[in-house]
Amino acid sequence: MTANLQAYKAHLQAPWGKLQYDIVFSFLKSLKGQKILDFGSGFGIVADFLAEKNQVIAIEPSPEMIAERKQNFSYEQLQGSLDLLQNLPDQSFDVIVCHNVLEYVSDPALYLTEFSRLLKKDGKISLVKHHEVGRIMHTVVFENDPEKAQQLFAGQEYKTHSMGAAKFYQIQEVISALPLEVHDYQGLRIFYGLQANDYKTAPDWAEKMLEMELAVCNQSPYRDIAAFQHVWLVKS
Repeated sequence: MTANLQAYKAHLQAPWGKLQYDIVFSFLKSLKGQKILDFGSGFGIVADFLAEKNQVIAIEPSPEMIAERKQNFSYEQLQGSLDLLQNLPDQSFDVIVCHNVLEYVSDPALYLTEFSRLLKKDGKISLVKHHEVGRIMHTVVFENDPEKAQQLFAGQEYKTHSMGAAKFYQIQEVISALPLEVHDYQGLRIFYGLQANDYKTAPDWAEKMLEMELAVCNQSPYRDIAAFQHVWLVKS
């Protein structure tokens, strides 16, 4: 993965970047008193949010992102990737968080195998993933690029705004040999990824859009056309 950290920072400061995290926080706010692993923790935004009420260990491969991580609350930050996961003891965590990471690895199932091993029985994985349908819609409607959308539809790798090349993966395929099952899922960035950015600078835009996104995020067909999906996996 070749990241453009300056572009990513700019995204985080934009109204739509902040809104995406507000939506994610709403999905995770019920977690309290849990031992949590945040894998691919980036600038530590989610790890820091969870650390207010949970014991959190964060793993991130990029030293540049770790150097600028958010830390209003206390959590343990480690630098590494799959090798670090493989050295952690079995059944160490109640919850594992992995958001927008597995699109950038060669074998998502390998990482989920480690997550499954590290989870306690009945433990949960909070997985945010790029959603093929939503990204194709975004490419056609927002970017006005049907040719690029056809390439995505054919299964080609795609270039993200700030994190380099990525590839879709299907949940059921990568967990088929694991004791994991989909418990529930939500849509994320259902509507606003299709809007012109001009709308998003209005003073009350984020508040109104957050309310709208959360109103339908658990309902089909809305969650099935979202740009991202938040999936809860449970270890059986």
